[in-house]
Amino acid sequence: MLAIIGAMVIITWQHGKNRALTQLLEKCQTQDANHIDKIFDLEQENADLMEYTMELETDNSILLSCCSNSGLQADTTIMD
Repeated sequence: MLAIIGAMVIITWQHGKNRALTQLLEKCQTQDANHIDKIFDLEQENADLMEYTMELETDNSILLSCCSNSGLQADTTIMD
């Protein structure tokens, strides 16, 4: 009789523990999905910033080349 009561207590405890761990797993899976989305967003932002950096480097090269060839004087105003 005591063994049956003990077994029931253990089964109930294990069932509760299993549910808690299942909920924790679901929470972690949701967080993982959110983190993956954030990684993709950051990768896209990084690509955009890298493209902008390359544009700036190109513009800088053009200006440096122009100045090196005396194409611009120190008092010249550049207008777009």
